[in-house]
Amino acid sequence: MRIILARHGQTDSNAANRFQGCLDIPLNAKGLRQARLLAGLLARYQPQKLYTSDLTRSKETAQPAAKLLQLVPVADPVFREYSWGILEGLTWDEARDRYPQHFSGERPPLHLLRVPGQEPREHFHRRVQEGLAMLLAEASLPAVALIGHGHYLNGLLVEFLGLDFNGPWPFSFASAAVTVLEVKKGRRRLLCFNDMCHLGEKNA
Repeated sequence: MRIILARHGQTDSNAANRFQGCLDIPLNAKGLRQARLLAGLLARYQPQKLYTSDLTRSKETAQPAAKLLQLVPVADPVFREYSWGILEGLTWDEARDRYPQHFSGERPPLHLLRVPGQEPREHFHRRVQEGLAMLLAEASLPAVALIGHGHYLNGLLVEFLGLDFNGPWPFSFASAAVTVLEVKKGRRRLLCFNDMCHLGEKNA
């Protein structure tokens, strides 16, 4: 089977480099264009089931593909983005100004960030494991797709490949980019990573 992963399209928070986490931010105009372009590429893989996070930006990104494929997306909170606690809605500079007792200097790698109110790492790991198990349970289908979030998809890929979940994580997902995983005879392979060709020269 193949698992087609795609990050949601751009939001205003993405464009401003704000931590989004579980904030329910819709796509901006560029993100809606990206969703339409993404639909064409997803249709070529012909997934028989389409999963999304339950957050608006993920569901909006899925709509053009769902229409093209004639599928009803399955929105599940297990695929929701990681919660960044008090960082949500802020840029790194704003976080340093507002919470100097917690943040200072250059932003460390995400796996090293310790943020008041963030989702416990162990809980997030369990969510990722549960989400991956849901996708792998569709093994009777040739392909399934998930439209989700950057940090969640990063964790999912790390878990799929059997890498160290405690990081550092070597992947970064662009808006509306596509990654393709394969499970064949018990072997797991990364076939394609962060494909943005469908978005055009300037990322749509």
